[in-house]
Amino acid sequence: MRHVLKIVVSLVLLSAIVACTKEDIGPQTVLKGRVSDDIRGVNIEGYKIVLVKNWRSCENFMCGLNSEEVATAYTDRNGEYSITFNYKLNEGERYTLSEQYYGAPYYPEYSEQIEIVSGKTNTVDINAWKPVELNLNVTVLNNDSPPLMIRNEIDASNSAFLNIVNIYEENITKTYTLRSKPNTDIKIIFWYYTGDNSSGTLHQKEFSYRTTLEDVTTLSYKIDCSTF
Repeated sequence: MRHVLKIVVSLVLLSAIVACTKEDIGPQTVLKGRVSDDIRGVNIEGYKIVLVKNWRSCENFMCGLNSEEVATAYTDRNGEYSITFNYKLNEGERYTLSEQYYGAPYYPEYSEQIEIVSGKTNTVDINAWKPVELNLNVTVLNNDSPPLMIRNEIDASNSAFLNIVNIYEENITKTYTLRSKPNTDIKIIFWYYTGDNSSGTLHQKEFSYRTTLEDVTTLSYKIDCSTF
């Protein structure tokens, strides 16, 4: 009888351990999708996908975002990737993708907001295009309130894009390089401020341009800061 009781107790403990283990692991979840350069119409092989767990934390009156890598995958020749993982989050945590390229050589655009549902097959497609380079041959005159700055914006969204150039010389002729989105209507913007930091006056000059699929395009501008 005592032997039977030991066996029963052991089975109960084993069942409890298995149940706890299953609970700790979390439901199996799939993240998959395709990465392509939709502008050029090509799939991207070898694109790195990193699934991370993010959460905010505060210490000594400072708050920041912490992350922990969950899994990594690379796209195949068809631009497809798949990650299978066990979904388990604590309060305040969420899953997302960690950006790996920051515009060099790819700039990612996601088809929709990343929302990974536990126990489901989640699809996240990425349009990852390569920026083109704009070589600007610029003659600058009367830059008396430096810096004169140059940026480009995607015309449809009016959003600042990629790198910004700062020019401090009063008069100079030089070539500057901006990266931009291919085959897209953009604005190339020259601007500077006059006055103090609290009440500065913006001076700005814009040029419309449509980029091509060429890797490098050369443009020329003469900018007299005294005229705007």
